[in-house]
Amino acid sequence: MSDNDPNAELDKFKKELKKKKQKLTVPEEFLDGANSYDDKLTLVKILTEKEKMRVLLIIKSMLSDAVNKRDKK
Repeated sequence: MSDNDPNAELDKFKKELKKKKQKLTVPEEFLDGANSYDDKLTLVKILTEKEKMRVLLIIKSMLSDAVNKRDKK
């Protein structure tokens, strides 16, 4: 492959993105034993910081479902 090959550049870019992409790191004790309000609040804060788009999509889906149920009545 030559240095100007678009596929090579795309593969290189994909590899760099994978390296930069971080997995969600939530302490396991929060997932298993978030019993108190403070523990649950901390868990929600961690999730919203790490997974902003996922949380946004969940809220959007919940609101959409609520609107659909309201409109059916």
